[in-house]
Amino acid sequence: MSSSTSAPGNGPTAGKTDLDTLKNDMKALRADLAALLRDTSSLAQDQAKAAAAKGRALAEDAGDKAVEYKEAVADKVREHPLAAVGIALAAGFVLASLTSRK
Repeated sequence: MSSSTSAPGNGPTAGKTDLDTLKNDMKALRADLAALLRDTSSLAQDQAKAAAAKGRALAEDAGDKAVEYKEAVADKVREHPLAAVGIALAAGFVLASLTSRK
């Protein structure tokens, strides 16, 4: 009374089926990884563009502020020329004394 039926997963075709399943899974994994890389690359590019635009805006704002401060300083120097010369001499003295120390 022996039975000639085999249990699922046993026999020569079971190994081939498992191998085919594994190959299909690997193909699906490769496709998923490729899609992930594309999405990640796209997201990184978008964020880089946004950061560059923000950096340009900050640089323009800083340039505008620098022009404003330069004009304000020039106006103060015109209003108080002796004080400006005194401040320049004092700043030069301080810088010279700091750099001449050994």
